[in-house]
Amino acid sequence: MNASIPSDVERHLHTLVTENITFDMIKELWMKKDKLFSDQIALLAMDEVDHLQMNEERGILLLTYSGSLISMGCGKERSMEYASIKLRGDVPDIIKADKVSLSSHLDKGDAATFEGGQVQNTSALYKIVVCREGVSVEEQEKRVREATIFITNSFVHLNRDLTLAGEGGSMDQFNKKEMIRYIAGKNGVSQKLAKELIDDYMIMAETGLLLGKTVSLGSMGKLNMKWKAERKARIGRNPASGEEITIAAKEAHYTPSFKFSSRIKEKCEIVEKMN
Repeated sequence: MNASIPSDVERHLHTLVTENITFDMIKELWMKKDKLFSDQIALLAMDEVDHLQMNEERGILLLTYSGSLISMGCGKERSMEYASIKLRGDVPDIIKADKVSLSSHLDKGDAATFEGGQVQNTSALYKIVVCREGVSVEEQEKRVREATIFITNSFVHLNRDLTLAGEGGSMDQFNKKEMIRYIAGKNGVSQKLAKELIDDYMIMAETGLLLGKTVSLGSMGKLNMKWKAERKARIGRNPASGEEITIAAKEAHYTPSFKFSSRIKEKCEIVEKMN
C-alpha cells in the first residue's frame, strides 16, 4: 500500500492523535478507507476525475480530506446526502436534501459549494467520482446509492475498530443494538421507534414463516420452511478424525430454510475481489 498521503490530509490526521491512538494508527486507517473507496467505485464502473463542470448532470460521489462523503443523484436539481463520518462517532451525522444543485465547478483540492439544502459547502475535495456516460439515470442512481451505503457503513466499521484497538477491545458493529442506533440516526427518529419498527418487521417475517408462507426479505433473499423426511440411524465418520460414529435417527420434520438472492451472491464475489 502506498505510504504517501497528501500534506493537507496528514495535517488533519495529526489533529486526531490521542494518548491511545497514534498518528501511524490513524494514517493506516485513512489508507484503508482510501483503498476501500477506490475499489468500490471501480467495481461499480464509476470514474475518478480531477474536475467537473457545475452543469454536470450525472450521478456524483465526493470524498473530502476530512473523510466526509457526499452523494448526489442525477440532474441539475439533485437529491443529496452528506455523511460526516467522525473518527469516534458511533453513527455518521447524515444530512439529506432534495433539489440541490452545484453552485460552482468541482475541482480536486478545493471545497464544493451547493445551492439548496442545509449544506452549503464542504472541506477540500480529496476525490471526485462520476458515473460514466451512457449509463441510464436509473442505473446511475442505483450505483450512487449502493456505493454510499457500502462506503458509509465500512468507514464507520473501520473507525470503531481503530477506537477499540486503542482501548484494547474489539466488537462487531452489526448486532441489533448498533443497527438500531444507525437506522435511528440516519432517518432522524428515536432509537425507541427504530427498535419498534424493526421488531414489528421481524415478527411479521416469523409469522409468515410459521404459517408456511414464503417470506421475501427484499434484496437479501427468501425465507421458508422445508419438509424433511425421516432419517434412519446410521454409521458415519467424524470428518475431523475419521473415527466411526453413530448418527441418530430423526423423525420427519419441518426446518427453516433461507435462500440468498443472486444480488447478495454477486456482492459476496465483489467483496472477495476487493480483499
